[in-house]
Amino acid sequence: MKPVIILILVFFAVRLLKKNLQKKAASMGAAEAHKPGGSRIPNKGAEPRGEEMVLDPVCGSYVPESSALSASRDGKTAHFCSTECRDKFLKG
Repeated sequence: MKPVIILILVFFAVRLLKKNLQKKAASMGAAEAHKPGGSRIPNKGAEPRGEEMVLDPVCGSYVPESSALSASRDGKTAHFCSTECRDKFLKG
């Protein structure tokens, strides 16, 4: 009889925990939708958009645009993965 009672208590504890997690997830989704620039209508099934990658012309690697270093030469802006690549580009 004791194992049956324990099993019933565990069952209800899991259900309660699951319900609370679902509420928390729903409230976080609603908060995200009301942020400036956020969509009020969830875009179900859509792929999340990533950050644009830029090509380093010196070493050929791709770098996220937000973390890339940039420099201009002859009116053209280029993006770089490191200061070494940027300096090589500016020298020659």
